[in-house]
Order: sequence, then C-alpha cells, then structure tokens
Amino acid sequence: MKFTQQALLNAPIDQVDLEQWMFSLSDAEYQQAARAHRAAGTFVDNGVRGTVNVESMGGTLIIQHYREVQAEPSYVEMFSERSRAYLFHLVPVTVQVRWTVQAAARDTTSSTFGCTVEVTLPPVLRVLIGMMWRHFIGRHTDEETRGFAADINRKLAARRTTPHR
Repeated sequence: MKFTQQALLNAPIDQVDLEQWMFSLSDAEYQQAARAHRAAGTFVDNGVRGTVNVESMGGTLIIQHYREVQAEPSYVEMFSERSRAYLFHLVPVTVQVRWTVQAAARDTTSSTFGCTVEVTLPPVLRVLIGMMWRHFIGRHTDEETRGFAADINRKLAARRTTPHR
C-alpha cells in the first residue's frame, strides 16, 4: 500500500532543508502534526541516523524504528524493516514501512512538499485487514502531510524573522 500527499511550503526550494527538519523534529512537534501521533525521537546506531515513531490509528498501535536510507535538503527516505503493529492494541504483527518526504520548486516564492508512506503487510494480513488499513493510513497520510508542512512553514517563517548574528 502506497499513499502520497502534497502540501504547499511558503519558501523557495533553496530555503527548504528536509534533512535538517527530519532529524531535529521534536516529540511535541511530531505529536502536533497529526491526531494519531503519540511519540517520536531520533537516534544514531552504528553511524546511521534514525527515528522512532509511535502512532495509533484504526485500532492499531504502530511502533516504527526508521533508519536513514538517503537524506539531503530536498529528499529524505527512511525505512523501518520491522515495524511493530499491535492490531486492536493486542495482537503483534511485523510490517515494513517506507517513509519519504521530498520538496520540489513550485515558483520563486514557494515549494511543494510531498509525503509518501508505503506499507508492506504480510500476505495473510493484506487479505484480512488490507482495506481497513488502506482507509486509515490514507486518511492519516493526508493529515500528517498538512501537519508536517505547517511545522516546516512555521520554522521557515521564524527563521526569516530572526536576525542573523
């Protein structure tokens, strides 16, 4: 299952740094971006950066241990090979989740922010809960894309109003 959503960033592409944003996103900022967000943090393991994200949607608690695949100012790809999903907050299953954010030039004053979430379920779960998850994850991706873009826009605006030393 793959879901992509886009939102507007109020800055030209040369002012956007998704790599810096991703690895400095606080727990409070993550929680503010979507109702399903419960907690987030960053880590470094054997020289590879990562994030831990906890979400609760559609009766499922999901804990993702993302590792950086690629990171640059306009593109960040994270992969969680063994995300733990607790169906009905009780039954543990392992799923894979790829999370990608990207920015592209729109015009001289704005950019487009894209957020893609790709979930790979075990075959039996694809049949049993695939349609339900498709609904909840699609709706969640829409909400978090808007929330993440709002967070990036707030930070860009604050940076423009803060005098440089």
